[in-house]
Amino acid sequence: MDEVRLVTELFLERPNFEEATKVANSLRESGMSVMLLPQEDRGINTHVIVESSDVGKVHNLLGKLGISAKEKEVVLVALENRPGTMANTTRKVSETGVNLTYVFSVAVNPQKSYVLFAGDDNQAVLNALKS
Repeated sequence: MDEVRLVTELFLERPNFEEATKVANSLRESGMSVMLLPQEDRGINTHVIVESSDVGKVHNLLGKLGISAKEKEVVLVALENRPGTMANTTRKVSETGVNLTYVFSVAVNPQKSYVLFAGDDNQAVLNALKS
């Protein structure tokens, strides 16, 4: 998986960790690349991240499982987990004039965090973060 790319974030109607894990495992068994954020049960909502190119297959599989989900295209960024990194990254988007409407961050270990960004123009967000 690239460290900065467009992906699709899924929100399950009952977004508990066990259900998200079941969905993620079923998607992986079908050959799709899947990420859970957070990657362990923290007692908070779990986000299922899939490649945008797999969204059609994801909907088919979720239908077979009887699970509905809301989806949102987002930009996924892996960042070094240290003070100021997210502020510097957000500043890069701000300097392009693109309005961010959504940011979600999870530290997956002491060294690495994943951040999901969405804005008025996700392609512009992606371009700003890749520059």
